[in-house]
Amino acid sequence: MPYRFWGLFVITTLALRFHDKQRLLSWNHPVQTRDMLTHLESLACPLTVVMESTGTYGDALRYQFRCSGFEVNQISAKRVSDARELYDGVPSLHDAKSATVIMRLHRDGLSTPWRESNDTERELDALRREYDLHQSQYQRNQNRLEAYLSRHWPEVLPLLPLDSVTLESLLIEYGSPEQIAKNTEEAAKNMRFWGKSQLKDEKIAVVIQSAVNTLGQPCIEAERRYLQALAVEMCHSRQQQKDVKEALEATVKADTGLSKLACVIGLITTAVLLSCRLDPRNFRNAQSFQKALGLNLKEKSSGRDIGRRKITKRGCSIVRRYLYFAALRLIKNDPVVKAWYQQKVDARAKNKTVIALMRKLAKALWYVARGECFDTNKLVSVTA
Repeated sequence: MPYRFWGLFVITTLALRFHDKQRLLSWNHPVQTRDMLTHLESLACPLTVVMESTGTYGDALRYQFRCSGFEVNQISAKRVSDARELYDGVPSLHDAKSATVIMRLHRDGLSTPWRESNDTERELDALRREYDLHQSQYQRNQNRLEAYLSRHWPEVLPLLPLDSVTLESLLIEYGSPEQIAKNTEEAAKNMRFWGKSQLKDEKIAVVIQSAVNTLGQPCIEAERRYLQALAVEMCHSRQQQKDVKEALEATVKADTGLSKLACVIGLITTAVLLSCRLDPRNFRNAQSFQKALGLNLKEKSSGRDIGRRKITKRGCSIVRRYLYFAALRLIKNDPVVKAWYQQKVDARAKNKTVIALMRKLAKALWYVARGECFDTNKLVSVTA
């Protein structure tokens, strides 16, 4: 029983197979969904729901199908897209055709039972989304702050980093370099309190002096309030991100079986793996885990032409992003991996070597998740 959504006012298309006949039905979701469910239940025969594994738009409908006692299977959306020309030779794809394609793929045995996320996975997914929300919001406001400080207080940029709590607190308290210049003694005292032992008196004096002698365009009152609002939002996002990060890390720490994995890629990256239902312990071998991450290779060759192999990117892009940074940390901090990288790297395509390391790391994580020790000498081979 396939369906597909489109647009803001959602229309659902349903393909039903009765014996050797097929009927296409459509209804407005959510307005007519309850009536459709009642109609399907009245058929009093076994029905299988087959849905694309895309987005969240179908989640409410899938939940209702399960509550009605129907078996729910899933088909990869990429597989449906790839098959759009397979059956009729036309590369178009619309709802009625999608429903038919999904049904035929299911009849060919290409669907899999839909496994619902448990409460722990849903909690981790929500926490990870909230963490990304605050992180992206903080970065956007940081970019806005840099642009405005370049206009009004350019001298402070080389003195204090944009993520400095002291700079953030200065802007929340005073808003502009002019206000700091009017309250130099108070500002210096506050900076000592905010920076504690990390901020020396010489640095404080230089920052205050830069506010007094700035070449920047003076702020009007509305611009000063905007700078204060940016700093307040950055402070809020930073604190919220910190709280969510602690919750994610606590979830990973509570599972003793993940301790070795967390030592390799970090607590947050481990939490992201779990939140995306990519726990290495749930895969039968290292290759299947690598494939689930979209790090397996694809090739397009014909005759004598051998195409360049690339990763498929079929897995979760969020996990690949976190693993990419985990690979960069390994290159930076581990001497064996760093030596291997320097031997292999091509200056014209540095990412190619990083991705090669990601592929090796993905397989290694499968073994580490089963209790083996992480050994970079097994991960990479460095020639003398």
